[in-house]
Amino acid sequence: MNPRIIALQGASNCRDLGDIRAADGRHLRRGLLYRSDSLAELTEADCERLEAIGLRTACDLRHESERILKPNRLPAGMQIRQHAIGFFPRGAKELIPSLGLHSDEMAVHSALTGYYRRFPLDHANDYARMFDAILEPDALPALIHCTSGKDRTGFGVALILMALGVSREDIVADYLLSNLAPRNLRFMVPKGVPESALSALMKVRADYLEASFAAIDEHWSSEQDFLQQAIGLTDRAISQLGDLMLL
Repeated sequence: MNPRIIALQGASNCRDLGDIRAADGRHLRRGLLYRSDSLAELTEADCERLEAIGLRTACDLRHESERILKPNRLPAGMQIRQHAIGFFPRGAKELIPSLGLHSDEMAVHSALTGYYRRFPLDHANDYARMFDAILEPDALPALIHCTSGKDRTGFGVALILMALGVSREDIVADYLLSNLAPRNLRFMVPKGVPESALSALMKVRADYLEASFAAIDEHWSSEQDFLQQAIGLTDRAISQLGDLMLL
């Protein structure tokens, strides 16, 4: 098992972002930034694990309807600031009901690629709120999560790593670790959906995140311009982020 993976009983795709190398040679500090899938089914032991790491902030990228259906279960008594920043990617509400007996993995791949191309265009304001949350005083350690912890969370974490100066190659390498322990999404799809289509829905591919990068490259002159113009990160905020998270 990858040493950055946090083994939880009620969540399958949780890991520490620590040790990822930035372009200036510094590394992300361990124990400051985490990513995960749903926190709705955490056990008592899981809650004790989160309590032990001193979690202070949780950015929930699930849509309101997802949060209502499966509320987070977090350690009782801990003052964890929860930020509801959720949304459905364009086409997501239509994709799941459309899956049926004859669905194939290519249809799922096509839909997911479309999500990723729209993330930087449709949801920059949502991700700006994520940055605001983790840059609040005493916000760290922080955790970013959604339902499966791979798509909305995957792009959100990619933006944080981008702001820290991590190379695209290393961003994609972390992103692909979600395939080591994918969230079982059978509960979301209609009965009879082929395993190949379900597996495609549960997994990530490098070309998904690369579709987001391509959209950024097409609409902004550089990653820095995207972070400043679309996300609203100032040079001071980017410097603050590095001072907080890099060692």
